[in-house]
Amino acid sequence: MAYSQAENLPRLGDAAADELSPTMERRVGESIVGEMRRRGAIHDDIEIADYLNRFASTLVATAPASGFSFEFFLVRDGTLNAFALPGGFIGVHTGLIVAAQSESELASVLAHEIGHVTQRHIARMLARERQASVVMLAALVLAVLAARSNPQAAGGVASLGSTVAQQQMLGFSRDAEREADRVGLEILRQGGFDSNGMISFFGRLQQSGRLYENSAPEYLRTHPITSERIADIQGRVGETRYRQRPDSVEFLLARAKLRALGDTGVDGLRLARSQFERGLRERTIDEAAGWFGLATVAAAGRDATGARKALAEVRRRLPASHAFVERLAGQVELDAGDPAAALKLADAALLRHPHARALTHLRAAALLARRDFAAAVPFLEDAVALYRSDAGLWRMLSEAQGGLGQPARAHRAAAEQFVLLDATPAAIEQLRLAQRAGQLDFHTASKVDARLRELETQWRIEQEERRESRR
Repeated sequence: MAYSQAENLPRLGDAAADELSPTMERRVGESIVGEMRRRGAIHDDIEIADYLNRFASTLVATAPASGFSFEFFLVRDGTLNAFALPGGFIGVHTGLIVAAQSESELASVLAHEIGHVTQRHIARMLARERQASVVMLAALVLAVLAARSNPQAAGGVASLGSTVAQQQMLGFSRDAEREADRVGLEILRQGGFDSNGMISFFGRLQQSGRLYENSAPEYLRTHPITSERIADIQGRVGETRYRQRPDSVEFLLARAKLRALGDTGVDGLRLARSQFERGLRERTIDEAAGWFGLATVAAAGRDATGARKALAEVRRRLPASHAFVERLAGQVELDAGDPAAALKLADAALLRHPHARALTHLRAAALLARRDFAAAVPFLEDAVALYRSDAGLWRMLSEAQGGLGQPARAHRAAAEQFVLLDATPAAIEQLRLAQRAGQLDFHTASKVDARLRELETQWRIEQEERRESRR
């Protein structure tokens, strides 16, 4: 990919610092995540993203203090990888969840990445090359965006910096990997997870690298796994008491959903359906997850009847209602052109699962489909107050307010949506449209004015930093 990201990233500041400051490290991470979001690399499945963050939070709770607020995000990439970015951001490829044979295996990778963050490996790496800070940051963005699945593309990073810089940005040193392993194992132990998940996962990766040298899993390119490292992990795991931890229903359903939707073309859905059917027939997969996968495939193919039948099988195999299942059931009705049925399902499900954000989305979408803007506006106003970082909810609020004849408020909500999508100029334009539309009371108009000044100042500073980075 022949593009430069240097001008889109902040400068690292004082070159005399021994380590990147936590504040600047966070800004760097936010810049990279923002660029990934703008390029469509971040998966927008809020259901699985929420599962990932809830699950990962149990690991973070037992990790050494880092001073960061961790944020885990799902990357739309079928390759097997996960990576830590500056500032507590950790990206997880969809392919990693699909390939994990147990939740403990997923936990082992997340714990390892958390270890990189808590030990400040990234900050140290950036600080070592602070004299070429912007170039190094551009290399990091390229490594994540351009070379996620293509080692040949990774070579292009060298055009932005030295080969040494490229190697440092694309992978951690062996010492850093061992340190992250040790921290990760302790996180697993404290969290009650099966530490053998790290052995089985890394061992399988190492074997894949030997068998398929030219197409080895991407994780091996950024996290070198040696026999010595595996032996060190085995020795440490041997010192801990064995704990068998069953997979959660949420993990099984999330993995099934990703497997079902890996390729939503006709051939891809047909292949996924046959794989789930074979797994159920041969009893090699969890039955509830297998039927959920079939329901997801049917829903993606707009086969409402097939989806309903499969969901009935899922419900028979689960001990209680599950938000994933109820959300899919409602979406099937919405896609079938029955928003009233979808709304009924969403209302009932939210009583049982009030904190399921995907169900909030479902109810809002059903209200909008019914053009019940009078009910949608207050519901969505409450929703964005609860989930302020959800761009999709702000978008639906803007649509509802527009439908209710509130253009100024609709522009204001759209501005917040664009802020969350890292599209500051578009957000500024929406606030200017809100000012021109009028119809706002003095208090709300003052908020619009203040927010506009804030974003204009922020954008001006960003532009100045970009000009500085080009000098």
